[in-house]
Amino acid sequence: METLGYNRPSSTDKEQTELYAFNPDTKTNIQFDFTPAGPYATFNQEKIQSLADAGTGSLKAELEEEHGKNVVALAVGPTEPASIKGVPYAARKYVADTLGGVMREQGWIYGFAEPYQIFILYMVLEKEGSNDREEIRRIIDSFRYLPHSGVNRP
Repeated sequence: METLGYNRPSSTDKEQTELYAFNPDTKTNIQFDFTPAGPYATFNQEKIQSLADAGTGSLKAELEEEHGKNVVALAVGPTEPASIKGVPYAARKYVADTLGGVMREQGWIYGFAEPYQIFILYMVLEKEGSNDREEIRRIIDSFRYLPHSGVNRP
């Protein structure tokens, strides 16, 4: 995962908030990150979609820095509302490109469910015979946020 640009959690992190799934054969991966929102943070669907859309520029800049300007031709998908169980506000966005003859899709879902900002990031690297895109969709569709009531149950 580190060779794909992911960093190990820092020893100074107050809590571990990330979960990864990784296919070592195709390098396809997905990350779920739960980050506590500030105590005065407020969100609505419009704001979430705006934030999801903002990721496109930074991803393009990152790809151009790694691979050179005009080397990366991005196909940018629309910013759309996302339906995530238990998450009242969520939006998705993706970009697709071909590097070194390998088509890849990088996508993200940005959501908010009190008290967390939820980031779901994925990368699908096309490999003949794999159904990784469908598997990523199944993982996302099966995700459900359940708020903690503060009561420990047996």
